Amino acid sequence: MQVRKMPMLLSFVATLTLLFGCWFLYQKAQVEEPLRKEVEQMTSAQLVNLQVSKDQVLLQLHVTKPDVFPDEYKTLLKAADKLISDKKLDIQLTNQGANLKQVMADQQFALNEAVELHQYSKIPELMADLKTSHHLEQAIAKIDETTIYIYLKNGAEDYFAMIPRLQEQSGVTQRA
Repeated sequence: MQVRKMPMLLSFVATLTLLFGCWFLYQKAQVEEPLRKEVEQMTSAQLVNLQVSKDQVLLQLHVTKPDVFPDEYKTLLKAADKLISDKKLDIQLTNQGANLKQVMADQQFALNEAVELHQYSKIPELMADLKTSHHLEQAIAKIDETTIYIYLKNGAEDYFAMIPRLQEQSGVTQRA
């Protein structure tokens, strides 16, 4: 029995093309498009970029209404959890003004201290101090069960950050 190499090679290439084409269409129709529609329904953020890879979904958002964003963010997370199942969701915010990012970096210790010690009432005081000392138009902090939302605005520049309330524990413990 003689094996014909050319038809076998062509059928192998056609099968691979069909499999990868179907996988790509599935990703587009079942993950990317529904997620894009979910983000477009948000009034508090605009979609900057959406990339779906084998094991990760990257969502870049620009927050336009910081007061409404925390509620819509929770809705987005629930919808994304259903859509992407086993993929890792990476949400990046593009509101990262360089000057305001430096202002937050200068106050990072005080903010981390308030979070680590669960003294969340200090955060609005910290925002008020930032607003007056750096002459900012807005310095807002909101909090929910899992996240602290920080928004700073000065002129055309703005900064938005989401800080998890439960920080990872360090490897060093203090013993008395």
